[in-house]
This record gives sequence, C-alpha cells and structure tokens, in this order.
Amino acid sequence: MRLTPALILMLLCLPLGVTACGDDDDDDGASQPQVFEVQTSEEGKETRVTAPPSVTPGAVEVRVSNEGKESHSIHIVQLGDGHTAAEVMEAGEGWGEGGGQLPEWIRFMGGLGGIPPGGSAVSVVDLPEGDYAAFDIEGTEGSPYAEFAVEGDEGAALPEVDATIEAVEYSFTANGLRAGSQQVRIENAGEEPHHVVAAPMKPGATEDDFLKAIRADKTPPIDESKAFSTAIISGGESEVVDLRFESGEWGLACFIPDRAGGPPHAVKGMAQVITVE
Repeated sequence: MRLTPALILMLLCLPLGVTACGDDDDDDGASQPQVFEVQTSEEGKETRVTAPPSVTPGAVEVRVSNEGKESHSIHIVQLGDGHTAAEVMEAGEGWGEGGGQLPEWIRFMGGLGGIPPGGSAVSVVDLPEGDYAAFDIEGTEGSPYAEFAVEGDEGAALPEVDATIEAVEYSFTANGLRAGSQQVRIENAGEEPHHVVAAPMKPGATEDDFLKAIRADKTPPIDESKAFSTAIISGGESEVVDLRFESGEWGLACFIPDRAGGPPHAVKGMAQVITVE
C-alpha cells in the first residue's frame, strides 16, 4: 500500500528512533497498557504480519518485532463498519500517489515507522472498540496485514509524558524534547492525517535550505543515518512513542497528503527546524 511519491516513500521507510520499554513489576498491572505483540517478516516476495486476534479497549502497547530481512513498519488502522483490510489496501493504493481520496471510514490510530531487520520497537496507542488491522504499508505483495478486534472492558489511558509533538494543518509544535531517549506524545490536533519525519540537520544547513529542498522534491540537508519516521495518525488521535534525539537542530516534516489527495503537507509548509537541547 504505497501512499506517496519516491522521496516521500523513502522517508516513510526510515527507521524509527526508538528504545525498548521494559516491564515495571512494581506498578499496578491494571493501570498499565495491554501488551499487543506484532511480528513482521517476508515469505518470498510477500510480507507477512501476525498479531493476536483481539485486545480490549484503552491504551495498547504495540510491540513490533521485525523477523525479516527488510525494513518493515506497522500502522494500526480502524476499519469502518462492514469494511475489510483488503478494502483499505485498495483505497490506499489510489490515495496520495494515485491522486485519489482516502475514505473517511479509514482511521489511522498510530503504530511504528520503519523498523530495521532484526529490530523491535514499541508505541502506545489508544483504541476504542471496533474492527482493526495492523498494516505494513511497505508491503506490496500478498496480504501485508493482520486483522483483529478491540472488544471488552475499557482499560488504561495513554501514559502521561513530558514531551510532545503536536501536528495541525500545516505545522508542528514541539515541547519538552531533550537529548537522549524519552517517551514522546505524538498528537494530531488537526483534521487531516499526519506523521512526523525527523532528522538532524547537516552542519551549516539552514531552515531555508531545508524548505527549498522539500519544495524541489529533493533530499533535504539532513543526516539520513539518524532520521526516523513515526506512524500516520488521523485527526484527533494520539500515541506515545519512545524516541531518541541528539542535541542540535532537527528538521521536522509531514509527507502525508490530505484525505482529498493533493501534494504532501510538507509542500504546504508543514516543515520546520527545531532545536533540541
């Protein structure tokens, strides 16, 4: 399910800058997010995604293990009533690169950006009751998803954290980011779907250089080896992800188009440079 042109797709495949979350046996288990383990791999040219058949509503700790030889990502998608994951694939292939619209019944709830072979990563998402699929949007062959249900009694809420990146149309607001590893709340306060691509700027590069490269559909002056991308989230949704930043200047951008299609948000101005202390 490819949603974007070549540069955007390259950025979507960047490895997520994450650190693993350890279990805390001293905490009350009832207040902790449920663990939902997802595995990705390949079988020939086909991408394989496996996940449990169900989980209860509330905060869900999505733990993704890449057991394959290629980069993989997991996006948690809520399906509208009566719709299937196969329909999401068809709609996604026509959205963005195809110039089509994304149906309103498809909602991105978060997940994890590119995870390198043999790697693992964790995010915490908030899932209401309904039907879902865990998608690897980098997979183009076979059925690169696992469908599951969210049902039962409400569980924990998303954890409170000090750092946030808020996305709206068409800008970011970052607060509390610091050098090192930390949990960051990614919040979509807008109406369109968004994600965050983040990378340290190359020495001497300016925000103007960053913006000019994006408008020209060229690779920005960033250190690609340390770049990462978060999952797509729909308007009104949030997730908590473990991220690792270095001190210095970082470029942030969103390369997702509107639901109605059109250019990526970065071209509309959703690209900026922030300072991490």
